[in-house]
Amino acid sequence: MTQKPNTWWLSNDLSDVTEVGHGQTGFSDYDRVMVARAEASFAHAEYRLKSHKNEFDRIDAVLALKRAVDARLEHLDSIYGFKQYPDSKSQGWLALLEGWGVIKQRTLRRMRRLRNAVEHDGAPAPTFDECEDYHEVTWWFLKATVDYLMPITELDFGWGYGDGSFYISYNPISVEISAFLMPELLSDCPLPNWVQFEALPSLAIVDEGKQTPLPKPDTGTYYVRGIVADVNSAMPICRLAMDVLR
Repeated sequence: MTQKPNTWWLSNDLSDVTEVGHGQTGFSDYDRVMVARAEASFAHAEYRLKSHKNEFDRIDAVLALKRAVDARLEHLDSIYGFKQYPDSKSQGWLALLEGWGVIKQRTLRRMRRLRNAVEHDGAPAPTFDECEDYHEVTWWFLKATVDYLMPITELDFGWGYGDGSFYISYNPISVEISAFLMPELLSDCPLPNWVQFEALPSLAIVDEGKQTPLPKPDTGTYYVRGIVADVNSAMPICRLAMDVLR
């Protein structure tokens, strides 16, 4: 690595990356409102099922469960900006969350089709068992997604005999790298599926203003500071941060 162009590539094999610390966002007033909205709709559905007397109770419960799911999806969209991902347009938000390993969408989609048939197609009211199924899958959906309402914005890591931090923004998506990395994890030419980033000058006092990557002979690493180039390149790092929340 004799030449230091601004564009570099980082290995996409993050399997050896170990988390050594992280920072998360706090809850805003908007977050509290959206959580309360989802919980209120879910509680209303529970009340209608517990006091169930007729088909109108079942219909109202199903509609309330749908509102609970929609409130949570709207909340997650405000955090992660689903629309910036091409798959969200072709496959939908639930499929996007499944692709990220957050949920399994099959049963939830079936329950939503049941709700659509009742609300829009004049289908008969769902059975009590079907309502109970929808209630259970909605409970699991809300439980599975709650930790993702406070995403990791700083991930400190060890990687081989190097270490560093990723600084992550999700909407719009952006990842900044500041790390000491082994030479084999870096390339000054494109490699298949590697993470493209734009290298930035060092902010360290001893090297301030010098263009990274900078060799550190005492550690056998290169100091790197940079911005990941695009959504596709940033996603493996975001997935790494999401995996910490599980």
